[in-house]
Amino acid sequence: MAVKDDFFAQRNWQKKQCPLCLEEYYTKRDLPHCGSYSCTGNYSFLNIPSPKFYLELGACAEYLRKFFLEWQYNPQTPIAIVRNDERTLFASTAGQIYDDLIYSREIQNKPQKQTVLQPVIRLQGIGLVGSLDGISTSFVHAATECWNVQIEEHLNTFDQWLDLFSSLGLHVGGLCLKTKRADNDWSGRTVASEMLRMNYGGLEIGIANFFLDIPQPSNSIATLSDIGVGLERLVWAINKSPSYFDGIGPLSNVIIHSRVILDAIRTATLMAASDVTPNHKNQGSKLRAMIGLVTENVQSLNLYELVHYYYQQWASFTSLPISQKDVYSMIWREINRGLNLETNRMLGIDEPFEQNHEEFLRKAVQKKVIPVARLWDIKRRTI
Repeated sequence: MAVKDDFFAQRNWQKKQCPLCLEEYYTKRDLPHCGSYSCTGNYSFLNIPSPKFYLELGACAEYLRKFFLEWQYNPQTPIAIVRNDERTLFASTAGQIYDDLIYSREIQNKPQKQTVLQPVIRLQGIGLVGSLDGISTSFVHAATECWNVQIEEHLNTFDQWLDLFSSLGLHVGGLCLKTKRADNDWSGRTVASEMLRMNYGGLEIGIANFFLDIPQPSNSIATLSDIGVGLERLVWAINKSPSYFDGIGPLSNVIIHSRVILDAIRTATLMAASDVTPNHKNQGSKLRAMIGLVTENVQSLNLYELVHYYYQQWASFTSLPISQKDVYSMIWREINRGLNLETNRMLGIDEPFEQNHEEFLRKAVQKKVIPVARLWDIKRRTI
């Protein structure tokens, strides 16, 4: 797109082709490739000296809110995490604030400029949480969403994002902007977009999308400027701390427990607080599976402390319909259920599993279903 090329050329960005993936990218420095993880092979940004002050997640969120408010973007209340009769089970991107416009349930031709800090859940990368830093199944998608604006306005908004990065101490010269035109399948409709992936020393901190031709009633089309970052990734890129999870916390647990466990508790807390109940289908099955990742290691965790921490963290971004007390009780009941089912399986018994694990064991021992000595054989202490 000529308008985009002119925009970057005027700001001293060079357009190059990555010799490794062969895709085009913009850079201000003579960087050897597009800066993606697959081409870098590591997170080279961690070799850059860290700033003098450590940026907390909440402080970064507040700074971002104020920054775009000064640019006259309207703060938007996040949408509900649970999505019913939608293309995703959970909110997965800030752009879903415009779903009613995208799918013609509402009509709005006038341009709109919004900013939103949207908690999202994306489970596609769950298998990478323990092996590749920078991956989590839930995060805050911090974004500007501008409905029906021209490409020039989209690029101006992107320029404001670059100013934001600079003001936070993230040097724009270290960015590579990988450019690509994409065709997106939106519930059977193909919507084209101009995409910029923001790579910083191997870490993709965000994406700038300009959707060109969103079908509207009466054969008209609309556009959408969708520019956002993973807030937790942005904080990591700024702090350059050893682990992505340092900025998520709590630090007292990050240095002890595995990322898989902490991520599972954090995401399970968001699901449960959003009124998801463990069951065998839809959102409930995802919550059950997430809690299942915690069950085996629950004895070494202060589960109450972690649920409390993550509940308060999510509550700073969105309204949670379920109380912290009920969230903890729900997760604890499901853990007990999992422990009981696993004990049944290991010992070849079939005792009622919808009860506290201690009660389960004591009743089984009283009925002589399990000799006490067998409890030592399964190497699990009672709760």
